[in-house]
Amino acid sequence: MADSFPRQYARTQRLTLGEPRDLTVSDDGRRIVFARSRDGADPVNHLWVADVDTGEERLVVDPAALIAELAVDDADLPAEERARRERMREGAGGITGYATDRDMVRATFALAGYLFVVELASGAVRHLDAPGPVFDPHLSPDGQRIAYVRGRELWVTDLSGDARLLVGPTDADPDTVGWGSADFIAAEEMGRFRGFWWNPDSTHIAACRVDDAPVQVWHISDPADPSAAPRAIRYPAAGTPNPDVSLHVCPVDAGPVDAGPVDAGRIEVDWDHRAFEYLAKVSWTEHGLAATVMSRRQRDLRVVVADPATGRTRTVFEDHDDAWIELAPGTGSFVAPDTPVMCADHERP
Repeated sequence: MADSFPRQYARTQRLTLGEPRDLTVSDDGRRIVFARSRDGADPVNHLWVADVDTGEERLVVDPAALIAELAVDDADLPAEERARRERMREGAGGITGYATDRDMVRATFALAGYLFVVELASGAVRHLDAPGPVFDPHLSPDGQRIAYVRGRELWVTDLSGDARLLVGPTDADPDTVGWGSADFIAAEEMGRFRGFWWNPDSTHIAACRVDDAPVQVWHISDPADPSAAPRAIRYPAAGTPNPDVSLHVCPVDAGPVDAGPVDAGRIEVDWDHRAFEYLAKVSWTEHGLAATVMSRRQRDLRVVVADPATGRTRTVFEDHDDAWIELAPGTGSFVAPDTPVMCADHERP
């Protein structure tokens, strides 16, 4: 008997399995890297490369083989990865996120908290023995280093796995402070799932510092396990205090390898946090470090460009709506100096 439509819809995860996703196109337009499961019944994403000229698709990473080699469970995920998948409504397994270098020579990804890098031309995959669990790894534009989140810290490693802590909470910080991850509101409501960005020269990283101390604590019980104690989480419900979010420019090579978090040389990006408490988007291209910030009522938006050496900012775009401003995917990036791509769904004066 053929499956009913509801069964097909559930089995194929809303008709998304086997569909190409997370496409990255080379600058010359001749290669495309993407993730996709083998077919509509396979819930495990693999990494592929497509040749635009020939139409050939080539499998470069089979995550099942890597998981079997390490003898780990792909479902054993870091807490940050579980939260990211929840925010993105991600139901698939395998490679659910990856990042390439500027020239698409290699790509990096994490499986079960382990760090991997693959040479896209040959398909050679290496497991880097960097301290983990690893979350949200990103290659530097020059392809020589990888930055990733480990708990509440931001780490950097070279391609041999020689890793060091770049920035993290100090001894004076409460346990509500974290670096390099998106806060709940940014990920759930604004489509910003990242918390750090490389500069084009691969010498600095702009990283978010998030302090959840002001956020109220909720207690959630597990209805499937009434014997389990309620789980405490910090949830910024409407009308209640939000986390304190700031953006900092961190030099990657400052200090000796074993010096711990970088303090000297770290610069905080300055904007009016009282008027614009939401950090909605960040973009760092050859045209500058830009941040899109919004007011609490989401009626005012501002795009600022920061001087990485001083943290001072200047406004290059402002918008207002008497109801609210809808954030459009892809906006806030620059196509030329002082020329951001923006979108407005209302008539401007």
